[in-house]
Amino acid sequence: MLAIELVLLTLYFSINLYISTRNQDMLLREVENNLLTITTIEAKSIDNQLGEVARFTRLLQHAQETFFAHPEVCRLPNGPPRLERDPNGAYYKAEDNGGASLYYAATTTIGESEQRKAFCSEDLDPLFKSTVDANPIVTQAYLNTRDAMVRVYPFMHNAAERFGTTWDVNELAFYYEADAAHNPERRPVWTSAYLDPAGQGWVISSIAPVYRGDVLEGVTGLDVTIERFIRHILDLNLSWQAMPFMVDRDGTILAMPPGIEQIFGLRELLEHDYAGPLGTTPSKPDAYNILKSENPSFRTGMLEFFRSGQSLSELRIDETRYVLIQQPIPQTGWRLMVLVNEQRILAPIEALRDLSNHIGYAAIGVMVVFYLGFLLLLLVSVQRLSNHIVSPIHALSAATSDLGQRLHSQPLQPAGILEVDQLSHNFNEMAVELDKRTSQLVEAKLAKQVQEHEARTLARMANTDLLTEVYNRRKIEAILSEELASLSDPDDSFGLILCDIDHFKLVNDQHGHLAGDQVLIEMTRLLRAQLRKGDSLGRWGGEEFLIVCPQINRDGIEQTAEKLRLGIAGHGFPIVGTMTASFGVTLARPGESRTELVARVDAALYAAKAAGRNRVHSDI
Repeated sequence: MLAIELVLLTLYFSINLYISTRNQDMLLREVENNLLTITTIEAKSIDNQLGEVARFTRLLQHAQETFFAHPEVCRLPNGPPRLERDPNGAYYKAEDNGGASLYYAATTTIGESEQRKAFCSEDLDPLFKSTVDANPIVTQAYLNTRDAMVRVYPFMHNAAERFGTTWDVNELAFYYEADAAHNPERRPVWTSAYLDPAGQGWVISSIAPVYRGDVLEGVTGLDVTIERFIRHILDLNLSWQAMPFMVDRDGTILAMPPGIEQIFGLRELLEHDYAGPLGTTPSKPDAYNILKSENPSFRTGMLEFFRSGQSLSELRIDETRYVLIQQPIPQTGWRLMVLVNEQRILAPIEALRDLSNHIGYAAIGVMVVFYLGFLLLLLVSVQRLSNHIVSPIHALSAATSDLGQRLHSQPLQPAGILEVDQLSHNFNEMAVELDKRTSQLVEAKLAKQVQEHEARTLARMANTDLLTEVYNRRKIEAILSEELASLSDPDDSFGLILCDIDHFKLVNDQHGHLAGDQVLIEMTRLLRAQLRKGDSLGRWGGEEFLIVCPQINRDGIEQTAEKLRLGIAGHGFPIVGTMTASFGVTLARPGESRTELVARVDAALYAAKAAGRNRVHSDI
């Protein structure tokens, strides 16, 4: 029966494991297909949104090329702008007339041509405004020209301060990425994430070159901030707590939700402190590039998946397994990635498997209870027969085994068997004599233990302060005398620290003596915690403590006292709050008496108190 039941249970658990494994595989594939479908749809949606921004960029490009092709046309849709010189030399638009802000670097000579460009480029402002207002993910539109003119919408009241005195457009990533060498097709392109010089924080831009014939007059662009990109694009409500994030063509993370930040150990760069003007456009650090991670296994896995072009892969980060999905964004070459914890996907299947296992364990429990009852019944039957036949022998054997374990043994009763009764009689007489001698031995041993305990207690009371449980004055003086007696070598020395709690009387007066006692107890605990193993601490009297530090030099004793002072000053005492203490320190001198040594350290303590308390004064 037992063998058959064991086989059935083994079969049950094996089938349960097989079904659970198959269900996990099927669920994992279903989730992967589901997320892959959703990711594909979202990637197309993102591509459409970015494509819309690129089309707006193309409109700006055409409008500005038309503007440069016809310099004779000068329309001012918002009226004449008020242009002024800033104290830093920059030429800028000083008043918001409903259009864009304007800036010219101080290094640019403002002649008639430059002034006309600054005025007449007001014609571009309505298109700038309508473009930004029409697209919810666009935060600003701008034009940067080769002669260091910047026109940016919405209006910036501090453009001259933000851009500074000089402005070299050739150093700007979004400028040289659009020149003839990097963009010969003259089409709109997308930048990687960079720090916007105009104060928008970390942004990505759709930029296009603006030509007059074959002359690159400037670059126009539309900015999408990382913060708005996260809110507008990555706010996806995916099942199984899947987390989307966006990377550029080089593997740099453009946007990620908080869950990805925790897994990758990064924090999204949404803001920047613009403490001064920016002359360049910093890009995101290498730490945000998943292909340059400091974790070798993570870097290798991401690099292989990134280069493979596959849509689906499994990734292990530390000890956690993840499903990783990627879909390209054709418009920019970026990739929308989704990361989901396998454990969250498989949790329902694992819960069902655990339930099935618990049912199996319950069956094992029922079987164990049944066989225990069955064996117990057999044992009772055998025990009854055994007791009837050999109970007297068993009682004698048990009594023999128990002999000497108790002070008073129970006498054996006659069993009605001659030989056994004689053995029981002899055993009873021996047990009585043994009990008598054992009692005498125990009494003598107890008396000796009581004497030793009393001696230890008296010795401890003679050497220990009853309140603080450190050495009392008598004991610490004895230790000090021993150290002085052993001091013979001039190069040998020991240190002495005298500590006094500042304003201790106020504690007793304001909070009562119980609070004062608690401060003394807490003070000794702080002092003990900071001292070396061989140092001796004793209560010198009232709120004063004396510390003997063997084998220490001047720097060591002064550093020890300073560490004690800082530990006390930074500690919060119950009821009274913060407390401080003053310290006098010195080193023993060969041939010096205890009285002289104590007088010197006492004088050092009073010097510390006279200097304002909560300090260490050395007399070395």
